[in-house]
Amino acid sequence: MEFKELDDMPLNSFLIFMTLLVGLGSFLDGYDLLNVSIALPFLIKTMNMTAPVQGLLGTATYLGGVFGAFLFGIFSDLRGRRSALIVDLFFFFIASILSAFIHTPFQLLVLRFAIGFGIGADIVSGPALLSEMLPKSKRGEMLGISLLMMPFGGLVSVLVAYALYASGVSAFIIWRLIFAFGAVPALLVILLRSWLTESPRWLAMFGDPKKHAKEFSIFSIKVQSSAKESYSELFSKYKRGFVYSSLAWFTAGTTSMLTIFTPLILEKFATKSYVQMIDLTLIVWLFALSGAVVAALLHDYAGRKRLVVISVALLGVFYVLLGASLSKNAYVLELFLSLAMFFSFINVSGAYTIQTEVFPTELKGFADGLTFSINRITNFVFGSLIPILLVSELLKKFMWFSGLLVIIIAAILATIGIETKNKSLERIQEELVQHNSVNWQS
Repeated sequence: MEFKELDDMPLNSFLIFMTLLVGLGSFLDGYDLLNVSIALPFLIKTMNMTAPVQGLLGTATYLGGVFGAFLFGIFSDLRGRRSALIVDLFFFFIASILSAFIHTPFQLLVLRFAIGFGIGADIVSGPALLSEMLPKSKRGEMLGISLLMMPFGGLVSVLVAYALYASGVSAFIIWRLIFAFGAVPALLVILLRSWLTESPRWLAMFGDPKKHAKEFSIFSIKVQSSAKESYSELFSKYKRGFVYSSLAWFTAGTTSMLTIFTPLILEKFATKSYVQMIDLTLIVWLFALSGAVVAALLHDYAGRKRLVVISVALLGVFYVLLGASLSKNAYVLELFLSLAMFFSFINVSGAYTIQTEVFPTELKGFADGLTFSINRITNFVFGSLIPILLVSELLKKFMWFSGLLVIIIAAILATIGIETKNKSLERIQEELVQHNSVNWQS
């Protein structure tokens, strides 16, 4: 079934509003990514945590994200994208409030897992809804704008921590407030999302014309009666798209050693005070925001594939340079950290966009959940090692290994990826199936 009118529709205020509502979920992801790293110095002091526990605490949300992405991916296929997006952030909201009242690292680990569950669910369901209603000429740009809310959320987290620290709040209280404040934007997003409209492509396949009469009227939708793909098709007809999306998300997952543990790296190699660490972290995340902005502007001009391949290759280069700069000039370390974050968020924006384009509607939630789970598993593995590597003085070698691995994957992405800009979702999927049958079966 084609959606030509939808694909060729000009961008309007309704679609911009939908983009912002979905993007607020990315904002919460960014806020949470950094609030735990900003709170870690205080948690270490008040709870005497070992390096392995620090790694687990910093990355527990990623484990939760694996389960949230997988389960809510299926939920969004069966019950709709809108339903998933309204429900998923309750996990974030409740766990953020409870985090202010915990007394042991284990309690916090459980709550961090719950927060990650909600975030994983949101990043699967949100972009799926957006991609299925945006015009093809603006799909990359608007998905990129939705994603750039993530580094913006990180910046807000840094500013909240700075304000609390400057106010003289004790170490025992400050980390509790940093976590609890995450509930405020979460509640706002939950309330605003009552305005969300269901995906027109999902409605055409699974929607009830009586239950969704408003949406059927807005989009002039007709129920699709053609045969639907089964989940088993993901690993046969759509395996090329699955590998392409999975590798893009894998490379983005390696950046958890920067997004979560930049403050600890800076604290060890570049600065001695908490205020200086906050200032330097703010600079690093401004580069992250700049990378996301560049990606949003270029998705529909340079193309997703080109941006991902180039950004992944350069991310690998700066991992190698970052490893070489450890224990040397603090300004050089800060520069390489900032540039690595810049290219990492171009990579993340590309992966975020590609995952929504290479799978058909009936498989999209399930497939996106699997590929994004690969990202979260990688996030967990790479991130949880950083505190241990800092103590054992092996971080330099790990950075070099990561850089070489990422550069190799960039070459693979250049080989197997297809360009998706300015194409309807149905056309992208047809090309992937044709390409798959020609090149993968031989």
